[in-house]
Amino acid sequence: MKSVISIILMLLLQASVYASEIIELGIATSIKSEVMKENRPYMVYLPPSYEKNSNTYPVIYLLDGDIHRFKGFVGVLESLSSQTLDNQVKEAIVVAIPNTNRSRDLTPSTLKEWTFKGRVLDAFEQTGNAINFATFLKTELTPHIEKTYRASEKRVLVGESFGGLFASNVIVFTPTMFSDYLIIDPTALWDNDYLNRAYLANAKNTKLDINVFFAFANNSHLGDIGLTNYAWGSVFATSIIKHSNGIAKQQYFESETHGTVALLAWYNGLKTLLPSEKNEH
Repeated sequence: MKSVISIILMLLLQASVYASEIIELGIATSIKSEVMKENRPYMVYLPPSYEKNSNTYPVIYLLDGDIHRFKGFVGVLESLSSQTLDNQVKEAIVVAIPNTNRSRDLTPSTLKEWTFKGRVLDAFEQTGNAINFATFLKTELTPHIEKTYRASEKRVLVGESFGGLFASNVIVFTPTMFSDYLIIDPTALWDNDYLNRAYLANAKNTKLDINVFFAFANNSHLGDIGLTNYAWGSVFATSIIKHSNGIAKQQYFESETHGTVALLAWYNGLKTLLPSEKNEH
């Protein structure tokens, strides 16, 4: 009888240990940036197989990378790359980059007041620092990540809204800084069609050795603001796709708005840009 009780107690103890197991998603750390003159936090997720082999992995750089976006994006990526969901995409490292000053770092031109058709959409203390932020990514963060982790040559930049504006601007001026771009409902309305003006002035007809997926939301409920943002964004996307030598696609999500499109954009974008070997065409 005592032996039976001992076995039961042991099983209960094991069950309580399993019930209390901590599930780790990644690490939060920082890097001192000489370019930005500040300490820049970031979070890193490593795929489940990372410690089990010596493989290299694509690295995904996630803009606007707060803890909620980090958790959500990693959840989609890990699910799609797992056997549970039929290994649809490759495993990858994720580096999420939180903002310290969003309007300063993600906008490519200086505006105190952002206007459209005479209407003030927003006012800012600081804008137009995208070149410096891109330099930070190129010369400090990316080399640090590739020195620290087993990174492949495939670098993916994911940006939404202002982050999509920033990623689009990187394509215009330094396209090979990343191999792949997942651009979600970019703020094409910025600075009176800035993206198309910058493209025509600096990169018109330039062949682009990149892969890109543009996702656009239905913001018609915002009237001219939403309709124009999509129109200008789609023109820009069409120009980039036309001159891309790689995988290039844009998709319009009629049932999603600016605030809800991210999840489907991650899902479709990852399947397009990071297909597993069995799904590559």
